[in-house]
Amino acid sequence: MTTYDLTKKTNASTGSTVVPSQEEIRIQNLENKVNSQSEKLDKIVELLDGISKEKSTTWSNSRIQIW
Repeated sequence: MTTYDLTKKTNASTGSTVVPSQEEIRIQNLENKVNSQSEKLDKIVELLDGISKEKSTTWSNSRIQIW
């Protein structure tokens, strides 16, 4: 007679699939939206920093010319 250790994980499939709940799907969608908005805000900040540096340099140069 053969004995099997049923506590060990095997590669056998039971045929079942894991389906996330509606709340898990909703949370994942919200996380995706937050990440997307965060990326967009990072890009905006990067662009504003570039503009700020340009304006700062231009303003400094024009100020030197005035004095």
